[in-house]
Amino acid sequence: MEDCHLIPACTLITGLPEETEDDIIKTIELVDELKDFPSLIVPLFFVPMGKLRDKEWFKKEQLSEVQEDLLTACLHHDIKWVKRIGEIYFGRSIFHQFIKPLYYLFIKLVEWQGKRKGVL
Repeated sequence: MEDCHLIPACTLITGLPEETEDDIIKTIELVDELKDFPSLIVPLFFVPMGKLRDKEWFKKEQLSEVQEDLLTACLHHDIKWVKRIGEIYFGRSIFHQFIKPLYYLFIKLVEWQGKRKGVL
C-alpha cells in the first residue's frame, strides 16, 4: 500500500452497549501496535442502528477515563501520520504549494488545541 501511496483511513466505535473496560484497553493496545503503520484512525461513538436501534445512544457524559485515553491515542497516531502524509502528497505540483501551508496550519491548530486541553 505504501508503495502506491495509499493510506488507509479506519474507524473504530466505542461506547457499544456491552463494551467493557478491557475491550477499550485492547483497542488502545491495537492503536499502539499500529503506530508504525501509515494510517488514520477515526474514533466514533456508538449510534444505534439496525438490530441495535432500540439501544440507547452513547452520550458525552458517559465518557470514561479509558475511553478518553483511547481518543487521545487515536489523536497522537493521527497527528504523527498526517504530517508524514503531507510530506508525501504536497510536493507534486505548484497548486500543492499553495495548499500545503494551509494543511500544516490546520495540523498546528489541532495540536495547539490538544496541548491547551492537556491531551497532547
